[in-house]
Amino acid sequence: MSDKRILIVEDEKMTARLLVYRLKALGYDVTHIENGNDALEWTLRERPDLLILDVMLPGLSGFEILEKLQESGELANGKLDVIMLTTKNRSEDISRGFNLGAMEYISKPFKMDEFLLRLNRLVETSDS
Repeated sequence: MSDKRILIVEDEKMTARLLVYRLKALGYDVTHIENGNDALEWTLRERPDLLILDVMLPGLSGFEILEKLQESGELANGKLDVIMLTTKNRSEDISRGFNLGAMEYISKPFKMDEFLLRLNRLVETSDS
């Protein structure tokens, strides 16, 4: 059982259900939120270990969430790891995600096995 707390911020219901199911099956403590405003508030209050973040969301966008988390200091010193999971795959979007603090940027549609490999690598790196 993992003690890692993961917040999935995804408004696409099927993608969210699949991620929640797979990550809970792996033993992660998973919360899912569909709205950017609610996700930012929850993140600042609950302080998860990992954020899986879409860009196009109701309320704040994923990029706006990252900007606010940077301003609050939540992305400093590896307090919070972020994986962007989005259809926004232009080079400027990818650069923006990394520049705002994302550790991974995965384009949709994605392969679950590849996603889990990247997530596990990120979790292992943050544990060491």
